[in-house]
Amino acid sequence: MNNQWMKRTLLAISIQFVMGSLYAAEGASDVSTDEAAQLDQAVSADTASTSSAEVTNPTNTATSTQEVAINKDETKSLVPKPGSQAAEALQKKEGDVTQETNLQEVFTSNERQYSLIKKGEFSTFYDLDYSYYRDSQINAGMNEGQLYQLRVDEDANHTITNTFTAQYGVRDNLTFTASLPLVTKSDSLKDTTTAGLGDINLGARWEPFPLKAGRLPLILFGSLSTKTGDSPYEINPETDLSTGKGYYSVGVGASTRKYIDPVVLFASVSANYGFKETGLNQVRGGGNSEGEGGNQAGGRILDEFDPGMTGGFSFGFAYSFNYDVSMTMSYQQSFNMNTSFKYKPVAGMSDEYKAADQSSGMFSIALGVRVNPETIVNGTLGIGLTEDSPDISLGLSFPLDILGFGKKKAK
Repeated sequence: MNNQWMKRTLLAISIQFVMGSLYAAEGASDVSTDEAAQLDQAVSADTASTSSAEVTNPTNTATSTQEVAINKDETKSLVPKPGSQAAEALQKKEGDVTQETNLQEVFTSNERQYSLIKKGEFSTFYDLDYSYYRDSQINAGMNEGQLYQLRVDEDANHTITNTFTAQYGVRDNLTFTASLPLVTKSDSLKDTTTAGLGDINLGARWEPFPLKAGRLPLILFGSLSTKTGDSPYEINPETDLSTGKGYYSVGVGASTRKYIDPVVLFASVSANYGFKETGLNQVRGGGNSEGEGGNQAGGRILDEFDPGMTGGFSFGFAYSFNYDVSMTMSYQQSFNMNTSFKYKPVAGMSDEYKAADQSSGMFSIALGVRVNPETIVNGTLGIGLTEDSPDISLGLSFPLDILGFGKKKAK
């Protein structure tokens, strides 16, 4: 026991000597005599306590030595201190992209009618679309109950549309848009091709209610479509092609969306009204016009055209595989009603034809690829599901800032 006590005493004296040296090296030579005495008493008390503990339980020797060392030099915390470089590196930066933010950006890059831009922002887009429509038409002629003409015409139309779209944020909840289409058409039946300006479109998107947790966002949109393209009712329908629809129209609609990780669901409804065109004087069905009613051996003269009403809906979802690749699938359905043609009267009798209601359904798949941190390019494949819709359509869309037309952001 005496030997152990001697060892502990020597150890305490050594520790006191080392501590005194350290204090002296750090400029702590001004320690008073009373403080040194207190330090000696503390070391002596610790030594006596440790010796007493060894008598009771000799196995605590190593543990007590470790505790002395721990108390003297506490282990530093692994948590970065506030304001340190490590803490700043672990904190989320303002420009970091979350999964929901990335999904929203992917979705709105392809479905722009579901989003708005900030006040003062200006952005431009380019869309390249190709559609192919093929149909078999039976051309039959009868006279006094006798069939004198029967021909099956194969109609194949190829249409390429280049659309330049600009949008401007008037307010945070109001965005104006304008689009300029350039159309190229080819018809294998007529063996002719045409190219020119299409119908310019103006539009607006408005979000009447601010975003609120638990409530679906609502965006109302309206559009005005002009007739700047070549009208199908002012050309020779037997030999020429049109680049526009030939009448003014206005449209309204509403859209909403819902983010459910890891997809976003969306849906919209719309309605369009076409204004009646009068004084057309277009010969249809062959022949030449002779007098007020035209040549009855060949064709009739179209005087008025009423496009009627068009309504439709669409829905789908967008999914982001990762930061660079995403996919959007959607379905669109439209209905055209109350379309009528009025021809100039023949022998005092009016000739009016009301077309049957039409329905067009399309299923579309879009693949978005991020080519740089701020640009997403979308490719679209559309498949027609009804007789009145194109058999197939292809599309390519991207913002024009990829070509140097920089996006102007609000200040």
